[in-house]
Amino acid sequence: MPESSGESAGKHPPSSPVWLASPKIEEYAEKPLNLVTLEYLMTLGRERDIRGCAAVVRHELPIRLARRVRAIQRLPFIVGVNPWIRSVYELYRDSFERLTALPEPQTDADLKALADTLAELTESHQTVVPWLAKGFMECGKYMDKIQAREFLDGMIHARIGIRVIAEHYLSLQTAREAWIGVVNTQVSPSSIIRSTCSYVQELCEYNYGASPDYDIIGHTDTRIAYISVHMEYIFMELLKNAMRATVEYSGRIGRLEHPAVEIAIASAAGGVVVRIRDQGGGIPRHDLDRVWEYSYTTVEKYDDKDEGIFSTQARMNMQQGVGGPIAGLGFGLPMSRIYARYFGGSLEFRSLIGHGTDVFVRFPSISQQVESIVKI
Repeated sequence: MPESSGESAGKHPPSSPVWLASPKIEEYAEKPLNLVTLEYLMTLGRERDIRGCAAVVRHELPIRLARRVRAIQRLPFIVGVNPWIRSVYELYRDSFERLTALPEPQTDADLKALADTLAELTESHQTVVPWLAKGFMECGKYMDKIQAREFLDGMIHARIGIRVIAEHYLSLQTAREAWIGVVNTQVSPSSIIRSTCSYVQELCEYNYGASPDYDIIGHTDTRIAYISVHMEYIFMELLKNAMRATVEYSGRIGRLEHPAVEIAIASAAGGVVVRIRDQGGGIPRHDLDRVWEYSYTTVEKYDDKDEGIFSTQARMNMQQGVGGPIAGLGFGLPMSRIYARYFGGSLEFRSLIGHGTDVFVRFPSISQQVESIVKI
């Protein structure tokens, strides 16, 4: 995926005067990216070439971080000074400074220092998406929708690439059966779906006092090579939507029993396709064109003074989950589609108004054919 997404070709607009000049960041941001292929990372992983992977980390990550810092600097002034956006800026800037302060990895001590730093940075960057979501909810109206989408697409694409490279290096520190660095060669979609469904049911019970059952059908023994956390993220967002919609629709039409959410797994050539089917009433026609917009959410703003369990707070809690990754601010579907497409997959949906929604996700198995065309 091109890391430069979100930065227009040609001459860049000047940085806002609110930012301090940083010649070092500008120097790195102008350096060319190698756009490392997944094939090369997998080769390093198969050989457990930690030094080779360290060289990739040391060269690529400072450039990518510098480009993200510069992208934030070029936001409109009123957006850039938003506290949430400013926090993202400071996190990326500080991460850049920490990485570039490390020596070139030559000795075992250098390699360990790099691993320790990356572990700390990957943990601290867990907050990036919630902060972006909150920032754009507060001040996104001051940007053109297309510009905002390009900026957020660029940030999220870059974030995925940065994390894949960093976590690949960290995964090589310990040999694990069936794993090649960050890639699990024996991912079981049905196992991930089952554990995710159980978790989402707990959220439903906690927030609504009830939850739908679920059925997993089809090729449940299918296994593919994939990055497990990417698949987990996508299923978490889609199943939260499906179960929340089912429970809420039951409340609106007086349905006493919640229909089960059906998850069908189909082994396909070179990967797997998963269909998630709910009977949550479908997506209203006037919302169909907006579901891929950042900060769009189907959480309705009901009056919390209304009686019953379906309060706005319950809906927001359900969206975010306990410590959820996107804080219920509408990033779930667009981010899930970006994750699905990153390795050449897809995410699509079909909605029947008054009945429910079918979501189709295709996950290609990370084979040598996929490896050769995907760029990180």
